Amino acid sequence: MFDYCSILRLSFLGCAVMCSGVLQAAGLQPWLRDLSGIPLPESGKDGNEWMKKLWSRTADYVASVPELEAADDCGDAMVMLAPVFRAWPDPEAAGASLAKILSLPVEQAGPLSSWNDLMKHEDAILKQIRFLRLKKLAARYDAEAIRRAVARNREKYGERYPDADKFLARLDAWEKKLGPLQPWIEKAGPDQEDILRELVELRKKALIDSLPERDSVREWVAVRRFNPSGGSTFNHDRPANWQGISSMPGPGRVYRSSIVKFSGTSSSSPAGRLLEDDRWMGHLELDFSGERLMFTGNRFGKKEQRPWDVFELDLKTGGKENLTAHMPADTDSYNSCYLPDGRIIFINTSGMQGVPCVSGQDYVGNIHLYDREKKTTRRLTFDQDNNWFPTMLPDGRVMFLRWEYTESAHYFSRILMHMNPDGSDQKEYYGSNSYWPNSLFNARPLPGRPGMFAGIVSGHHGVRRLGELVLFNVNRGRAATAGAVQKIPGYGKPVENVTKDRLVDELDTPYFAEPFPLNAESFLAVSSPSGKGGVTNVVWCDVYDNIVPLTASSYFIYADPTPLRPRKKPPVLHDRVKPDSKTATVYISDVYRGRAMEGVPRGEARSLRVFMSEYSPRDTGSHYAMGMESNWDLKVLYGTVPVNPDGSAIFTAPANQPLTLQVLDGQGRALSLMRSWFTAMPGETLSCIGCHEQQNAAPPARPVMASRQKPADIVPWYGPARTFSFVNEVQPVLDRHCIRCHSAESKSREGVPDFMTLEAVKGAPAPGSVAYWNLHPYVRRNGPEGNYLGLAPTEFAADTSELYQLLKKGHHHVDMPEEDWHRLVTWMDMNAPYLGEWPGERNENLLKRRYDLHRMFSGVERNYVTMKDSRFRRDAWANVSHSGCSVPSLRGENIPVPSPRNETLALDLGNGVNMAFRRIPAGEFKMGSELETSAEKPVARVRMEKPFWMGEAEVTLEQYRQFDPEYLNGWYDMHYKDQVRPGYDMDANPRFPAIRVPWTKAMEFCRWLSAKTGKKVTLPTEAQWEYAARGGTETDFFFGGRDSDFSSYANLGDVTLKELAVSGVDPKPIRNPNRFWDFVPRDEKFNDGTLHLAPVKSYRPNAYGLYDMIGNAAEWTRSEYRPYPWNNGDGRNESMDSCVPRAVRGGSWYDRPRRATSSWRWGYPGWRPVYNVGFRVIIED
Repeated sequence: MFDYCSILRLSFLGCAVMCSGVLQAAGLQPWLRDLSGIPLPESGKDGNEWMKKLWSRTADYVASVPELEAADDCGDAMVMLAPVFRAWPDPEAAGASLAKILSLPVEQAGPLSSWNDLMKHEDAILKQIRFLRLKKLAARYDAEAIRRAVARNREKYGERYPDADKFLARLDAWEKKLGPLQPWIEKAGPDQEDILRELVELRKKALIDSLPERDSVREWVAVRRFNPSGGSTFNHDRPANWQGISSMPGPGRVYRSSIVKFSGTSSSSPAGRLLEDDRWMGHLELDFSGERLMFTGNRFGKKEQRPWDVFELDLKTGGKENLTAHMPADTDSYNSCYLPDGRIIFINTSGMQGVPCVSGQDYVGNIHLYDREKKTTRRLTFDQDNNWFPTMLPDGRVMFLRWEYTESAHYFSRILMHMNPDGSDQKEYYGSNSYWPNSLFNARPLPGRPGMFAGIVSGHHGVRRLGELVLFNVNRGRAATAGAVQKIPGYGKPVENVTKDRLVDELDTPYFAEPFPLNAESFLAVSSPSGKGGVTNVVWCDVYDNIVPLTASSYFIYADPTPLRPRKKPPVLHDRVKPDSKTATVYISDVYRGRAMEGVPRGEARSLRVFMSEYSPRDTGSHYAMGMESNWDLKVLYGTVPVNPDGSAIFTAPANQPLTLQVLDGQGRALSLMRSWFTAMPGETLSCIGCHEQQNAAPPARPVMASRQKPADIVPWYGPARTFSFVNEVQPVLDRHCIRCHSAESKSREGVPDFMTLEAVKGAPAPGSVAYWNLHPYVRRNGPEGNYLGLAPTEFAADTSELYQLLKKGHHHVDMPEEDWHRLVTWMDMNAPYLGEWPGERNENLLKRRYDLHRMFSGVERNYVTMKDSRFRRDAWANVSHSGCSVPSLRGENIPVPSPRNETLALDLGNGVNMAFRRIPAGEFKMGSELETSAEKPVARVRMEKPFWMGEAEVTLEQYRQFDPEYLNGWYDMHYKDQVRPGYDMDANPRFPAIRVPWTKAMEFCRWLSAKTGKKVTLPTEAQWEYAARGGTETDFFFGGRDSDFSSYANLGDVTLKELAVSGVDPKPIRNPNRFWDFVPRDEKFNDGTLHLAPVKSYRPNAYGLYDMIGNAAEWTRSEYRPYPWNNGDGRNESMDSCVPRAVRGGSWYDRPRRATSSWRWGYPGWRPVYNVGFRVIIED
């Protein structure tokens, strides 16, 4: 049923059709006469409103003109004359503006006092429009690129491409006559129009029209859109790079669109309209027969709030069908793809999720499968953030783009995925754990080239959906530029690996969008010379750097160029899914394979922790929604499953849930963190080779234990599956072991935090009780974002945190049972969250709606308990007593440090790199401390029977690279979100100490240096290390006590750690941050001038001439980390077992003085790379 506006439009169209001959003959006059009905503005104040009316009237006019070239003329005229219209309140200024546009003398243009004055110049305006259009068609004229393509065509087609020599000869003749062609074209004037036209035709004929395969562009379609409000068209015609279609302005009602058809390349204007609408249309997808066309559209009516939907246009009959009319009215559908079996895949927002960094205001779409015959829809992906652009691969699988937020650098974490059409076997295709490309939109496979595809590389912020056209080959690599073959243009040039948020702002090459590969070497696409403004026109381009404009509008925005031709169907992959099943089987061949577990000895992995993410509902969420420096999402803990001795595992898991695994050691501590998820379909057996293994890796040839086992059930973790909540899981542990001393009253005692109070902290940037805010600073963790290149195993292991170390070393004789340790460690491994719910009635309603739709489209029920804070009940026995809780207050002054007088020695490591040593004399000292923990007790007198040589400084990167030339320290984690680099660069100076070197590698270095020099090089024992560190003193440090000023002597955890409190895009230190942001424990009294690592020897040495014995990097010793008393002959210095903890000494830049004394000790297994641990070597006579 037509509404009144539709009847008026049809009447106007009918009138326009009858008058089409008049319109064509009359040129621009009918349009100008139509505009003349709008009164001229009386002053500049009315200018903006007047311009809106002109744009709107022009939009109505061009939509009604049946002759599309005439519509192009009017639209281009509006764009060209816009400066004249803006100046029109002043006739002289308007005339001067027109004179400039038409290259006329000002007197000839004259003042423009009326529309009639402007109409006098109609012929000149029309001529100028068409000349500028011709210049656009001649743009990007690259003679060398044409020669490359012609040579290739001659080689490829032989006699079927007979005019190659003629093309080349004509090109040579023009260059000889005109010089370099592109500069000439840019300067060419209207009197050289004939030459321009011949150049345009020469290029089109040589590259497109003379090809035997020119059927690919014999007929093609595209969307052309325009915005009645004018200029805003150019910036908002496509969603931002983090958005789905739901976020389009209007939504979509501010656009007018048509699907237009072209016949070859003979005209830059369409041959006709197939469909038009006064709203946004896009995402064209032609079926395999070439007879039907899917697209995304928006059908809001006056009474019914219809969302975005997927429509299908029958190209034979012109009939249109809404394919997603059955989807709920509070969801949007878009981005569709035909499957070879007749079903379709499309994206829908049924997850009721929102992009968290914009408080959930941009709604998230995931992939759904629609069976047109059965009238059933099933959800296939359960991803945290948007999916985009599903498309078929030649092998029958589906490729799509997935965006991740889970504790990764979200500006860069859009990953190209592939899966079976039924949703099973979802795997990375390109871009995991790499900062380039930020985005890879509109990826499509190259015909006849398995593993190759083309896509648009764009940024996160900045230019919307436009970017660089890049070709990839996954057979070369799947991360960063490893698989990047070339850019277009970019023939013969390597693709540069760039890390940048606004990756494609300010390009000096054209911008592209929506490429459609015609073959392995040429493409249809849309292109714009600028990412900031300007329309996108259709181009034909190739790998030889030819870019041939096929349209040249200044007014219409073109999108989605698609050849109208049948295409080969990929093979039909039969469904593996069992829709009635609620579970799936997960099979892992070997958890030790892959970079996530690199270097972990076999036998360390004992189980897998299984949990899922409950994503933020619409219109809520943030990076601190769950706690400070914690997760974006709620974590639901299911339990654990066993890992076999050979590293294999098989277990039953919930289907249709975004599951995450952590590999645990025998004490339930995470060895590696999975900052992502996987989803298994109902009844699927999902197989993985390892943990973050390469997709190109082959499965193990040997049979594994799991292949002969029944799938294990998930072992519940101290109760049913539930959300992880600090108050319900961690607070009971604090109540049992801590609040006797750490209560609300403890604030009166300096340095004793309150771990008892449950009230929320006012003014905090994240939720949390007083107890939470006081405890979380003692936990190292990844936070909401982290190094996206991938973490070393155990990078954030629980035992690197001060909380864990304090308790393990017997803090006030606390002795916790295994369950309490598990609760504490699990909280640490899961990023130290606070909340166990998405609070509030609105969120509850959205989650209820989410699971209603889950049941509808995936059969998933909410199978967990929500642990609200209100569930917590403090046990009656949790009374408070302060007995035995006194905290000693230590004061110290600096003591004089004698200048070193001992002998020196230097070893040549090669390539001009030396290592200096100091002679440490024999002697006796007191080893240990009675003022520290039980690990430093009892104090023993230890004698050094022989002198030895000790390295003056920690082994530097420069020195270590003589042994391992490719070694990198890596990065240290940065707080906050919006990160544009992996963290703090620990490789910035070759004189930084080498860190993250496992004890085993340090010992290999010693053996290498021994062989190179003939000296007996090794690591110091604990006794040798402490003896040398003390430098003849018995105080905590060689320069004084724990409260002495260390700033000249040691790089420790000092006031500079406040620089870890950062904010903003590319986060920078907050000036004068409060303690909510500035929470890392430190000694605020002193400033050593360095945030993290310092070049060795930046601070004063001790009396033996040794630098950085205290601070900078902690240091491995040769000794096993065993209880005292020290016994040099009990074998602790001889073992080479890499799984045995080795003593680490001296503290680091991250540690407060009390954790870095000459006697303080800790231990890590020898295979472990540790974020702040390096080493120095000794020479034994």
